[in-house]
Amino acid sequence: MKMITMLGICVSTILLSCSANKKINVPAIPLYETKWALKKIHTDAGVENVQTKAFIRFVELNKSAGGNGSCNSFGSSITINNNEISFTGVFSTKMYCEEVQKTEDAYFKQLEKVTRFEIKGNTLSLYQGEKILLEFASE
Repeated sequence: MKMITMLGICVSTILLSCSANKKINVPAIPLYETKWALKKIHTDAGVENVQTKAFIRFVELNKSAGGNGSCNSFGSSITINNNEISFTGVFSTKMYCEEVQKTEDAYFKQLEKVTRFEIKGNTLSLYQGEKILLEFASE
């Protein structure tokens, strides 16, 4: 009887220790249908912290992306394969907004260079190879 009790305790201990070491997988925020607010633009000149209403939203059904560049609405076709992404045919309305125009121009310029994406927590990062170009936060 002691042997069965000891065996039960050992098995229980092993099972509990194995389950305690498992990481809980928190589902990532989906790329599609999430409003991603632009937070940072990385260029050769440095990093710009964005304080405008710029955002992007990806639509799986249409294989498209669109949003606001800070002043103008924009859209694009997208191609996604795993974590690779490309934007083609980027277009926008053409209003000129002096206070945010530099930010919007930099955003659109960087968007056309993007080759891959990564989602960590509530942050979407867009890269050209290993070089980070744009950072967004989910809303």
